[in-house]
Amino acid sequence: MPTLSQVRQSNTALGAGRPHMVAVFVGGTSGIGEATAKQLALAVKKPTIHLVGRNEASGSRILEELRASNPEGSFNFIKSDVSLLHNVDEACAEIRQREKQIDLLFMSTGHLAISKKDTEEGLDNNHVLRYYSRMRFVHNLLPLLSASQGPARVVSILAAGQEGSVEEDNFDLTKSWTFMKSNTYAATLNSLALEHLATANPTVSFIHAFPGVVRSPLMKSTFGNLAGSVLSILSHPISMKLEESGERNLFISTSAAYPSAAPKDPSRLGVPLGGGVQTAVASTGKVGGGSYILGSDGGNATREKLMDDYRAKDFPNKVWSHTLETFKRVLRSE
Repeated sequence: MPTLSQVRQSNTALGAGRPHMVAVFVGGTSGIGEATAKQLALAVKKPTIHLVGRNEASGSRILEELRASNPEGSFNFIKSDVSLLHNVDEACAEIRQREKQIDLLFMSTGHLAISKKDTEEGLDNNHVLRYYSRMRFVHNLLPLLSASQGPARVVSILAAGQEGSVEEDNFDLTKSWTFMKSNTYAATLNSLALEHLATANPTVSFIHAFPGVVRSPLMKSTFGNLAGSVLSILSHPISMKLEESGERNLFISTSAAYPSAAPKDPSRLGVPLGGGVQTAVASTGKVGGGSYILGSDGGNATREKLMDDYRAKDFPNKVWSHTLETFKRVLRSE
């Protein structure tokens, strides 16, 4: 559980050991994604950052701010509504045209949907943003992540530690949907899928992280300006500034505390651990095991018995098989 001081020391050391870094931020045009991209631009001498989002005006503004903060960096905005898997494929195609390898895939899309709304592809909009489109980005960009000289990392910012009961015949929430189920299923599927992916791709580390209560536009986008403003005020004493969230997320994205299961080069695990910082325990219970379920402080938030039970029922593999089947059904191209 690194302190903020330890986080900042690690982030300061990032640039000295890693002058170049290629990162993709999905949901990078507001809130946590934007804040983390800005911290990366400050820490790395010559970063390459691709921002994927719907809002072109916000994307342009952020690109200008990134260039002002780091004139040596390369910054690109990809306009895309990633609630549609077809659009995810198009965004990934552009990234593959531009890059031969990726060091970081950081995803923070979605919100707290209070009602179900299906896309034209037949999936719940917010379930796509919080699960399917994220996994489609991972699926499409794994060859580039695997090509990284290391460390390569996938970070999914959502609700780590808030996993719960899910039914095998309702992974896509078409059989039954409630507000609570939508949140529980998204959290649980993220953790199970990333654990499977870490086993199948041992040179890449996979992190599902809970950001805590962050002073972001989420409340207003979910509950409207008035109610969202009231909730933001009420949560202020226990909430985290966006800048601090960005710092903490940069740490989990780059620190050697979260290594892959089988690194290509054991000397390149990430920013070396400072005093008092230890290698994290993976969701499987293994120190440095490659898949991590993290709380807002960067510490292990795994619900061990729940994950053990799911593992005994082969749910990590079942979730990923369902995900691939969903891709095939929706995209009809695989």
